[in-house]
Amino acid sequence: MKKQEGFTLVELLVVIAIIALVVVFAALAVNAARSKERDASRLANVRIIQSALEDYFNETNAYPDRELLPLGDIAQSACLGSDGFAADCSTAESMFLRVVPGTYEDGLEGLVTCGEPSRRAFCYTMLDDGESYVLHFELENALTPVGLQAGVNCATPEGMEAGICAE
Repeated sequence: MKKQEGFTLVELLVVIAIIALVVVFAALAVNAARSKERDASRLANVRIIQSALEDYFNETNAYPDRELLPLGDIAQSACLGSDGFAADCSTAESMFLRVVPGTYEDGLEGLVTCGEPSRRAFCYTMLDDGESYVLHFELENALTPVGLQAGVNCATPEGMEAGICAE
């Protein structure tokens, strides 16, 4: 019996197809991990903002007076000081958040927008004469353990919930 040398064309195509499948699955796994990491960063930023808003409320007995404010905007809400959200807090008596984080736009569908011109952002609105607020934000993936969904979610002084909060 003669020993065959090398691969046949069919065998070579099968090997190439297997390698291509491995590459595709690896790329999908990396993209899913990146998407979850972006959502984790967004959620951490929302929690940082909520904490600063609570500190502001404890000192002033009201939340900052703004409506549909895109947070992290360098012209309007770069920081949170004793005078509320501002582009520059260098003259503020108290500083609650030196740098207000903005949202990571990568992977978002643009379901949460505010400001002029309208852009993707964490959108803040004071409610009830400063007694409450809503902060709408968008996630790429559902976070079922904490009750959040892919798409629009809302943060309030009471916590976070899926969907658009009543204003």
